[in-house]
Amino acid sequence: MASRVHGKVVIVTGAASGIGEATARRFVKEGAKVALVDRDKASLEKMANSLPADQVMVQAVDVSDSSAVDRMVAAVLDRFGRLDVIVNNAGVHEGGDPASITDEKWRTVMSTDVDGVFYGCRAALPHLQKTRGSIVNTASVSGTGGDWGMSPYNAAKGAVVNLTRALALDLGKKGIRVNAVCPSLTRTGMTEDMMDDKKLLA
Repeated sequence: MASRVHGKVVIVTGAASGIGEATARRFVKEGAKVALVDRDKASLEKMANSLPADQVMVQAVDVSDSSAVDRMVAAVLDRFGRLDVIVNNAGVHEGGDPASITDEKWRTVMSTDVDGVFYGCRAALPHLQKTRGSIVNTASVSGTGGDWGMSPYNAAKGAVVNLTRALALDLGKKGIRVNAVCPSLTRTGMTEDMMDDKKLLA
């Protein structure tokens, strides 16, 4: 029996590693055509070389740049002719004592983890409406509560959770499904301090 995503066109941001890479590989395995999006072009190209060339394309993009996201979506349409799913997965983490968090660190997290999700959704909307497609945003359990030393990340992922709720209300009537997933810690996303902190791993 054919997969539900066979022949569909999917964008996965943050696809060079971790959850994004696993998600992209699974979509390819299920027969989808996938745009692999990340800032790390070298890792994307290495990954793409391990996948069927007719099913993937590489787009080196910083999702905090709205114009770059718009161009990326346009390139996907040029290559594959349609868009069925966008997985807004790209994210970064900055933390520490709140008094030591600089403006730069705060903006780095917000611009990637929140702005990047919104930019991806906005650029994809007209195309997803045509295919009655879907949006999947990678939030986090850290967006549903507080953690020690993670205030920027908690704030950003909390914003993603509620942005997803709001978009689901606005876009459901247009035939676009909007959902978020809230993973817990993964080894690829853990710092050494996190791995040593029994409170976080309990």
